[in-house]
Amino acid sequence: MLMNMVSNSDHFRVETIEVIGNHKLTDQDVIDLSDIRQGVRTFDLDLEIIGQKLAENDWIQHAVVERKLPRGIVIRLREREAVFIINLDYLFYVDHSGEIFKVLRAGDPLNYPLVSGLDRQQLLDEPQHSRQQLQQVATLIDLLAQRQVFNLQELSQIRIDQKEGLILYTRLYGVPIKIGHDMFADKLDRLEKIYPELETRLPHLNYINLNVPEKVIVKKMTLPPAS
Repeated sequence: MLMNMVSNSDHFRVETIEVIGNHKLTDQDVIDLSDIRQGVRTFDLDLEIIGQKLAENDWIQHAVVERKLPRGIVIRLREREAVFIINLDYLFYVDHSGEIFKVLRAGDPLNYPLVSGLDRQQLLDEPQHSRQQLQQVATLIDLLAQRQVFNLQELSQIRIDQKEGLILYTRLYGVPIKIGHDMFADKLDRLEKIYPELETRLPHLNYINLNVPEKVIVKKMTLPPAS
């Protein structure tokens, strides 16, 4: 009886909605997605269902909705963070965990590294292996973001090769840099030691191979014989 009186009391109508943890979405975006309206009785809200509804949004990884009695609601979010864009006929954002979570639409930012080399059929046939490859790409991008000499600004794209592993392409002249499947930090260390010298030679290079231990293999272009 007492609980019914409390839950039906006008004293427990929502006046404030606080949103915590949002960066991509505005407070109003989240409130609109929650469909919570000021004046509704707080005990009439199914907070678990509202959280599940919020998590249907591409940018929201997890949402918890709480009462802040007597008149408040708190929405706590964990948003996804895009790390790179993958080309799968359409362009998609991918997060740190290697999850493909959002197709790009008009107006979405394009200032992320571009990745190619996977196709939809591979994702369907080998989902776990494909996810691991995408996680490798995210790891490599995190390392490149911390570099001073060869970093994301020097990169045009990354390609996933099923045999050779990851291949970087330079922003200038699109020279392939074969970096393989692992030990990315060590390989980038070796590359950065000589990259200022290599940069002037990029127009004449076929590829750079970092997969030989303790070496940087540079393959020059083969010029056609003079006629």
